[in-house]
Amino acid sequence: MKIKSLCFIAAMLAAPLTANAAYVTINESGLDAIFSQSSFGTNTVDIRIGPTTQFVRPDLLDISTDAEIGDLFSLHTGLSNIVNFYYVDTISSCGSINPSIIGCGQVGGPNFVVESLYAADNSIPSGGIISVGNQLLAHELGHNLGLSHRTGNDLMNPFINGFMDLNATEVSIILASPLVQTDTGGQRFITINPVLIMAAEAIPEPSSAILLLVGIIAASIRSRKARLAGLPEADQICHK
Repeated sequence: MKIKSLCFIAAMLAAPLTANAAYVTINESGLDAIFSQSSFGTNTVDIRIGPTTQFVRPDLLDISTDAEIGDLFSLHTGLSNIVNFYYVDTISSCGSINPSIIGCGQVGGPNFVVESLYAADNSIPSGGIISVGNQLLAHELGHNLGLSHRTGNDLMNPFINGFMDLNATEVSIILASPLVQTDTGGQRFITINPVLIMAAEAIPEPSSAILLLVGIIAASIRSRKARLAGLPEADQICHK
């Protein structure tokens, strides 16, 4: 299984805390903008989000070995041309051990995994034009579509830098991917099914709305603390 990583120049983000509470965040319109940029011409690709699948697998909330990556991707739901986005707490292995990894994707395959905290990050790196979360998800999807890393102010830079550029060669590779389908109206599209890894089954209670609000506030505070904490500019947070 060939896997690739993206890295984040971390002058503003510290490593996320392990919360055993992964959650799904996808900015569909943000992904649509990336896969309909000018280099696609009239051959734009629509991102379509399917239903979220949940698995109670506390053993896979913190990915620390390639064997766990394999176990995670074996949970794939849907047909082979449907991409599965897996959301976990932490990732420290993707072809090699690195505690700074925040995502791992198959090159030419239908699966990738990201850390929830970074997928939800709406901040834009200095000089960039898209958020950390949008580049993280789109970059990993790029690997699924067959793209390798490319340095510069572009989407496939191995470091998260806030850019979204895809050149003509990369667009050609994307359009040739079996993951890109065409509907009856001639519109190209990619179907994505989010997969949430959970520590335990959710139990509905009358106060669930309040608990949800508290969780959102806590996640926001945690994310803000991470940004405020900062890291030396030489440090890097890598994502596959």
